[in-house]
Amino acid sequence: MMHYLPSLAGVAALSFLIIRLLIPISHTIGLLDRPSKRKNHSGAIPLIGGISIYLSVILSSLLFLKLSDTFIGIALICGLVTLVGMLDDRYPLQARYRLIVQLMAGVAIAGIGVKVNTLGNLLPIGELHLGLLAIPFTAIAITGLCNAFNMSDGIDGLAGSLTLVSLSSLLFLAYGQAPKNEVLLLTYLCTSIAIFLAFNLRVCPKIKIFMGDAGSMFLGCAVAIAMIYFSQSEREVINPATTLWLVAIPLMDMIRTMLRRIIKHRSPFHADRTHLHHILIRTGFSHRQALLFIVLAAISFAVIGIFLERVWPQNESLSFILWFVVFGIYLKVLIARPFIVAKLIRRRVTA
Repeated sequence: MMHYLPSLAGVAALSFLIIRLLIPISHTIGLLDRPSKRKNHSGAIPLIGGISIYLSVILSSLLFLKLSDTFIGIALICGLVTLVGMLDDRYPLQARYRLIVQLMAGVAIAGIGVKVNTLGNLLPIGELHLGLLAIPFTAIAITGLCNAFNMSDGIDGLAGSLTLVSLSSLLFLAYGQAPKNEVLLLTYLCTSIAIFLAFNLRVCPKIKIFMGDAGSMFLGCAVAIAMIYFSQSEREVINPATTLWLVAIPLMDMIRTMLRRIIKHRSPFHADRTHLHHILIRTGFSHRQALLFIVLAAISFAVIGIFLERVWPQNESLSFILWFVVFGIYLKVLIARPFIVAKLIRRRVTA
């Protein structure tokens, strides 16, 4: 791993430089997040985090990696998703337009060969091949994770940290199993996200930036593509069931929030303040405490997935059934009595 350090240092430096260059541009073109009824930060914050991550990863890959045609196709499709997210940051778009672009991106990704052909042995009845359903399932999976990570972008550092948990867990499983180029690409993504978090969480105290929809949509798309690629390639670095553990928190919270909105006879895309981070904050957690709690929960789920992958890789059904049970508990608890449960958690944490 030490021989990767020079290129990783280059990625970090490039990420830092791109952020500094984009900050004045964001003020010129109005790509800023201003305070409102739903946003209580102070001042106009540049919405450039996602753009900087995308550009730094692409430029670093051009400089340091041998790129395949598949990667170039993925980069262009992710660029479209990032561009639409940027337009949404500047000129808010209706949800259906974002959904159409995300579904189109999913179909295009499947069209270049990165698609969910099999769900693995999720149930003890043999491998579940999708056949003609592979392309629509891939499109729905990519669209789902684009929105899951977009919905998690509600407090500083959350979407970036959850992405970092997912990708670093995948990196741990891929190291030694996948080609060097693919491992390096994952490390470039993780490095660039870490630099963004330094600005977003004000480790660099004088400068603050937000990810924006461009970032959360791009990262959701990137995570989805990575999970599909490493679970469906000939090497089968991970089982399909393991991917559920690596994206557990954003996926579970998106489904729970949408179900709750539907139960309330609202659109599943209706903006509200009922996500997990909102619930924790409304019951007394500070923003940093909520961030820490959710990230630790995501790490815990990822560790379970890694453990099951490494200890019982042949028993995918056990991993899936256990995940489904945990998901059922999550739904029951956080749909029925979310604030009571959050208060109990806070008492335990602060006791």
